[in-house]
Amino acid sequence: SDMKNIWILIININFINIMKFIVALLLFLSSCVYQDKEPNEHIAWKKKRMDALFAEDGYLNIAGFFPIQNGDYTMGSEASNDIKLPADMPEKLAKITVKDSLIYFEYTEVVTLNDTVKIKSYSYNYYSINNSFSLGSYLWFVHMDSGSKAIRLRNLNHPLLNSELAIEFYDYSKDYIVKGKYKKYVEPKILNFQNILGDVYIDTIPGIIHFTINGDDFSFEPTISPSGKFFLAFGDLTNGKETYGGGRFLYVLPEDEKNNVIIDFNKSLNPPCVFSTFTTCPVPRKENNLQIKIESGEKNYNGILFSSVYQ
Repeated sequence: SDMKNIWILIININFINIMKFIVALLLFLSSCVYQDKEPNEHIAWKKKRMDALFAEDGYLNIAGFFPIQNGDYTMGSEASNDIKLPADMPEKLAKITVKDSLIYFEYTEVVTLNDTVKIKSYSYNYYSINNSFSLGSYLWFVHMDSGSKAIRLRNLNHPLLNSELAIEFYDYSKDYIVKGKYKKYVEPKILNFQNILGDVYIDTIPGIIHFTINGDDFSFEPTISPSGKFFLAFGDLTNGKETYGGGRFLYVLPEDEKNNVIIDFNKSLNPPCVFSTFTTCPVPRKENNLQIKIESGEKNYNGILFSSVYQ
C-alpha cells in the first residue's frame, strides 16, 4: 500500500512538472507571437499610406507629364500639339510660352484658376507661385521637383481610381525597428542628386545617421523632407528581386535631445514611379545602398501601371 502511494505521488509530481513545462512553453510561444504582432499604429499607417496614394494630390491620378524649357508650346488633344493631352480634352486648348522663370498661358476657352477664378489667359513666376488650372475633371500645373520642370496633368476622375490597389508587405517585425544616432555636419553637404529620368538637382545633406543591424555598422545620409522629417531613398540587396529595383523610400522622425533616432524599416515605401511613369523619383545615392537584405516594409508592386491609360 505504501509503495502504491509512492508511485502515485511520483506520477503526480511528474504530471505537474510536465503541465508546468507545457504552460511555460505556451507562454513563451505566445510572447514570441505578441512580440511581432502588428500594432494598431502600423495598421493605421498602412491605411494612411493607401489613402495618400488615392488622394487628389496623390500619384495615381496623374495623367501626363510634359517637360518644358524656354520656348513656345501648343497644348491640346490633337496629335500635332507639342503637349498632347488625352483624347477627351479640347483639340487645341492653349499656347504656352516659357521664358526664364515666367510662364504664359493663352487658352482657347475658359478654364479655372486655383478652383476659383475663370480665366482665358494668365502669366506668373512659377518659381515663387504655385498655380493650378482646371477644366472638367482635369487639373494641370508647373511641376518643379527632383530636377524636373514640366507640366503635370491630373485626371481627378482617372479611370483606374476605382481599381483595387494591392501592395504586399513583409511580415511586421520589431527586429527592423532600429535605434540610430544622428550626427549633424558642421557644414551641411550641398550635392547634386539624380532622378529616374536622368535629371540632376541640388539638395542638402544636414548630417549622418549611424545604426547597427545584426552586429554590423551602417549609416545613412538623409535629406530633409518638406514635413521636417529625414528623407531616405535607400537601396538594399532585396532590390530587383523581392523589392523594386530602384530602391525604396523611408521617412524618419528628427533626432531627440540626445541625437537618437528610430529607423522603422517596416515603413519602407515603394517610390511613386512603380505606380506611374509620370513621376520623378530620386535615385538612391551609393552612400545609402546597404549591402544587406532589408526584408521589411513594402514589397515590389506588380499591378496595373496607372499611367498606362494615357500611353
